Amino acid sequence: MSQKIMTVCGPIRPDQLGVTSMHEHVLSDCSMFRSRIRRSCFIPRCHSLELEDKLVLENRSALRHNIILSLDNMRLDDQQMMAAEVGEFKDHGGDSIVEVSAPGIRSSPKDLFAIRQIAEHTGVHIVASTGLYAEYTWPAYYRDMSFEQFCAFLFREIDHGVGETGIFPGHIKAAYEMYTKQVEDYLRAAAFVSSETGLSLQVHLGPYLTGDEVRQNILRPLFRGGCIPERTILCHVQLLMGVLSIEQLVNNPGHVPFDISLHRELLDMGFVLSFTPFGFEADDEPLGIAHYPDWYILSGLVALIRMGYAGQIVIGNDVFTKLATRRGGGEGYTRLTDFVLPSLKKCGVSDNDIKKIMVENPARILAF
Repeated sequence: MSQKIMTVCGPIRPDQLGVTSMHEHVLSDCSMFRSRIRRSCFIPRCHSLELEDKLVLENRSALRHNIILSLDNMRLDDQQMMAAEVGEFKDHGGDSIVEVSAPGIRSSPKDLFAIRQIAEHTGVHIVASTGLYAEYTWPAYYRDMSFEQFCAFLFREIDHGVGETGIFPGHIKAAYEMYTKQVEDYLRAAAFVSSETGLSLQVHLGPYLTGDEVRQNILRPLFRGGCIPERTILCHVQLLMGVLSIEQLVNNPGHVPFDISLHRELLDMGFVLSFTPFGFEADDEPLGIAHYPDWYILSGLVALIRMGYAGQIVIGNDVFTKLATRRGGGEGYTRLTDFVLPSLKKCGVSDNDIKKIMVENPARILAF
């Protein structure tokens, strides 16, 4: 039987996928980020902003330095607006999106009905995910699951559809931010189900991770579960290049941390690396952390391409706030097509390597 890629509108052939962003949110609720365990952090009152305040021009600057001050900013909940955002991605040369929301950052499985309508309206292929995000976001139903129960949950959604929607996932989502036994069991289960079903697995890497944490707390359970590195994506890998501390950058002018040795180690194991987000302008001043600018992300991406790793790299915008949308004054999904791809060409990346990253790698990884 020939391979297929499962979208919210049904299966397509791999050669139909086209130019693909491998990490996006279309409808999601990331307001749970307020519960994230944040190291040495306080949440200041800024410009008299209240949690219930909507994103408007007057408070956009405040939110650009601390995105969690407005619940509205953290929610992509306007179907008409997001349909327009996705439609612009199509108009600017994009063909497909992997929607990586899952319980914890998906308001409800019913969001998938609206996402399917957006896909039908815009003509963009959207691949939905099963799985779970970081443990602190898990609904109570999942918190006491065993390895076997995690596996049963994933198998059921893959075989019968997400929740009661009847809409099938084409991808598995996992996340790691800090170690717990539950997270270890879930990572092992996600890897096992990925290897058994052929669906690809994407693992969110949280901030501040060390190389040893990645090796011991992420790779070890993945390998114990039988993960297939070539079908396993590790995302937000620019965070592994170095911590952009405002204090350190100011006190050491001209020295920007840049280390891709762990990236090469992971690539040599066969893993796929996802550089995302692009077009994200927000920093985290309460933590003293600057945002990761696109030029910095591109520096790591281009260095690895020049070392011959283009066949193991994918990219995405990771739009997850209203601030990041074009209608919220941000770059939206079109940052990939309007800036990243032309920039790669200008930096000497070949059309062949760009095609691998945007078309061939996604099609190979998502096909089962």
